[in-house]
Amino acid sequence: MSDERAIHIRDLMFSWPGAKAPLLEIRALALPQRSSLFVAGPSGSGKSTLLNLIAGVQTGYQGSISVCGQDLSALSQRQRDRWRADHIGLVFQQFNLLPWLSPLENVVLGCGFSDIRKRRAVERDGSVEAQARRLLDELGLGELSETQRDTVTLSIGQQQRVAAARALIGNPPLIIADEPTSALDRDNSARFIALLKRECESNGSALLFVSHDTELAAQFDAEHRFASLYQSTEIQRC
Repeated sequence: MSDERAIHIRDLMFSWPGAKAPLLEIRALALPQRSSLFVAGPSGSGKSTLLNLIAGVQTGYQGSISVCGQDLSALSQRQRDRWRADHIGLVFQQFNLLPWLSPLENVVLGCGFSDIRKRRAVERDGSVEAQARRLLDELGLGELSETQRDTVTLSIGQQQRVAAARALIGNPPLIIADEPTSALDRDNSARFIALLKRECESNGSALLFVSHDTELAAQFDAEHRFASLYQSTEIQRC
């Protein structure tokens, strides 16, 4: 891609209808490919809204948001949905796994709506299923690829790693993780972040990680805090 930034935001302003003040006002935010950014702020500060804007779910903003070289304002809703499926891997706070499917089947779903991600998986590992098994194995869940029939009985930590594998499959250039360690203790949080970063570095993906826990920030290349309204975060290429 010609633009080496996974995310590039300029002069962003977003307000809910009828609000007296903007929820978000960010002068500049840039995340180069192969870099990681930690975004912190208290509840209600706009973290989830920012993620929804970057993912193309939320619209109605002023300014410019570019994801992997694509200006989101130039796309229709259907095109944004397609762009998100092709280029963004999402790790949700609640994981959003389908309980009646096996861990392997849940991971494969990450390529279910994207021919581009299917092709990347095949190019790297020979098939989508082979990449799903590799990711589960590298995240310490290799034994679940064949033996686990559903996700209902998995621990929270295991479900979290399955969700991370689903986001990583197909090598999307941008991974967005929304409060993914909120249910974990300190040691397991650090272990999960290390695994997620390692896989992003291996795939060449940028990582946008959102949390209210500012003590995690030291594990990332840079951080962006919602401490003031009009701010700038520019990350130099690592």
